[in-house]
Amino acid sequence: MVRGNVVTTPAPPTSAPVQSVIRRAASLLRAGKFADAIAPLQKAASLVPYNPSVLSDLGQAYLYCRRPSDAIAWLQRSLAVRPNFAHTHYLLGVALEQTGDEDAALAAWRRAIALDPMLAKAHNRVATFLGAKGKRWEAAEAYDRAASAAGDTTFGHLCRVKVLMARDRTAEAEERLRRLIVRDPSSAEAHRLLGNLLGECGHFDEAVTQIERSMALAPRGVSGYHSLVLSRRLTEADRPLVSRMLLRLEDGDTTEGDRMTLHFALGKALDDLGDYAGAMRHFDAANRVRYRLSRFDRNEFERRVDRLIARFTREFFAGNKAIGRDDETPVLVIGMPRSGTTLVERIISSHSRVGGGGELDFWNEHGPALVEAETGRLAAVADRFCADYRRLLRSVAPNAVRVTDKMPFNFLWLGLVHLIFPNARVIHCRRSPIDTCLSIYTNQFATRWEFASDRGDLAFYYRQYFRLMDHWRTVLPTDRLLDIDYEELTADPEGTARRLIAFCGLDWDPACLRPERNPDSVRTASVWQARQPVYRRSVERWRRYEPWLGELRQLLPAQA
Repeated sequence: MVRGNVVTTPAPPTSAPVQSVIRRAASLLRAGKFADAIAPLQKAASLVPYNPSVLSDLGQAYLYCRRPSDAIAWLQRSLAVRPNFAHTHYLLGVALEQTGDEDAALAAWRRAIALDPMLAKAHNRVATFLGAKGKRWEAAEAYDRAASAAGDTTFGHLCRVKVLMARDRTAEAEERLRRLIVRDPSSAEAHRLLGNLLGECGHFDEAVTQIERSMALAPRGVSGYHSLVLSRRLTEADRPLVSRMLLRLEDGDTTEGDRMTLHFALGKALDDLGDYAGAMRHFDAANRVRYRLSRFDRNEFERRVDRLIARFTREFFAGNKAIGRDDETPVLVIGMPRSGTTLVERIISSHSRVGGGGELDFWNEHGPALVEAETGRLAAVADRFCADYRRLLRSVAPNAVRVTDKMPFNFLWLGLVHLIFPNARVIHCRRSPIDTCLSIYTNQFATRWEFASDRGDLAFYYRQYFRLMDHWRTVLPTDRLLDIDYEELTADPEGTARRLIAFCGLDWDPACLRPERNPDSVRTASVWQARQPVYRRSVERWRRYEPWLGELRQLLPAQA
């Protein structure tokens, strides 16, 4: 039986005293008094130990009390008795996610959906999981299923907004959110999403207003704090915000994910305020949580790079030229995250004949299945593959001569890209290795990268990336791959911008000197920085954190 956000399940016939205890517990659950409900539910469970409804409700009470391990134990006991109750599987997934066992959580949600395809919240959880893994198009489909299941409800409309956001239809998402807020002004999630969208579009003042409204409506949430600190450079006047975050962090009513977000937000705030020791303490704490949620397999990644280098040779490209298609539209902007890819794309896409695609997931989604496929299969799918990618680029900018694809990890797929689109241009963004990896370590991203949370993993990943880029530089034509150094770009913005535009085969456009005026939305951790004129504050940022570099010291230049 659904009552608000709480599900209490009808119990099998029991004796009158037991029914009285169960009714009391159900009343407490409906009132949101989850801690108070535990004792009567424990008593009921001792009296009717095989009643799946009591066991499930007890698991739910523990879950809402942020005791996921206890919740898992009771939910699993309930499922042992009644294995086909969808909502119990859903709750188990939420509890598993809170412990960091995301794969098991996903399996639980998918089992819930299999049992009840109209369980909208399970579809929503699956969509959020897929989005965090960088699978935006799959996430959009899952949000669409959630919206269909939820119907004409606030939750259903929020899921439809998330479909639009996952498909980069920002203007439509903003319009729908504004209509939803008129219809349901009490929706904290609607205000939060609108605030984030406005921030991505550079409307920071209104974004802050919407985020603060969201926090007032849902004071237990923490994502608003992170959004606030990303919306500007903090000053001493923001000390009360820092104090609020510290108090929230000390509150026991937070999940591991909440604490990670708060630590990243506090780290950024203290970095702005010049307290680098304090900032690093919070960055370290955030990364300890992130590390528990995602582990990096160094050996597997090294083998992956080995296979790419072994396959995509000059001889391979020469022998398979027939697979390529003639199209100069794509401009891929690649490199490590935090290496200047956002700035480079915004310079290029400021040109009147260029469309800015942002971080497209196309190659990440299709590359793993094709990168080791036999050439016969590649030849067979090339036409469809090209048509799909062109369609995606044209959906970004139907009449542009060039369209950018700023997915940094496309450096993994350059062999496949050049094989199928030999005329595609690739711009490789380089930045000081130590500054790049420190920036990754100190930022929370929408997509979770396994290598990002450990200094040693970061240094290892960077060396493998560097090795692969050295290979691409030797096998790709020099007029297809251009290296751009962040430090040179910030020192000589006009000279570098002119090189970029010439490499793209375009005439010069003065608008490329004002990337901060580019109206395209920014959906990366650079949301505020991208709206500022080109600056050099981030060059040699590592020196502020020199005492705490640890294994990142491996990446320092010899003369440092």
